[in-house]
Order: sequence, then C-alpha cells, then structure tokens
Amino acid sequence: MNLCLATYGNRLAALLENAAELHFFQVRGHAATPKGYSPMPGGGPANLLLTLHCFGIDTLVCGGVSPHYLEALHGGGIKVHAWLGGETPEVLRAFTEGGLDALRLPGAPKAPGQRS
Repeated sequence: MNLCLATYGNRLAALLENAAELHFFQVRGHAATPKGYSPMPGGGPANLLLTLHCFGIDTLVCGGVSPHYLEALHGGGIKVHAWLGGETPEVLRAFTEGGLDALRLPGAPKAPGQRS
C-alpha cells in the first residue's frame, strides 16, 4: 500500500487544502518506509489527485477535508482517512497498528459505521 500524509510542519495539516507538503510512504505490515514528498499542489482537487496518482498513492491521511476535495479523491480511487490529528510518527504508528480512531479530532464527523 502506498500512503500519503498531508502535513503542515511535522503534523497533519488541520485542513487538507491548507497542507504545505505531502509525505509518501510504502506500508507493508507494521512498517512504513518513506518514499519522498511533494509540496501541496495548487489548482484544486484535480491537481492533488494527479500528484497522488503520479506517486502511486492509494490511501491519504489528513485533517479536515472539504466535501469537494473528498468527492474528487474518492472518485479518483483514493481511500481517505480524514478528520485526524497528530505528529507524523504518531500517525504512522497508529496507521500501521490500526489505531487511527484514537487520533480523531474533537467534533469530527463520525466515521461510517461508528456509533455515538
């Protein structure tokens, strides 16, 4: 699996659209190997989707995300884990160990299938 974290500094960006960089990782089992990074492309969701496809990304982890971006990413075959927060090492650990729910932002929309 090829993973992207949308970051601002050493943390997930609070909002995908405001991310400064995209960090790419190859994930195998419980290991995430860095595979590079790219500045967040300007020009909207189509350019973001193009960048993710160029790097072979199939999964994106981010903070908040607008419905417009989310629809474009899903339509382009990208699995999105949104409304999360944390520093990059913490997010990678949670992702590889199946614990992303612990990083859900306060007041975030419920994940599909999640109970109140």
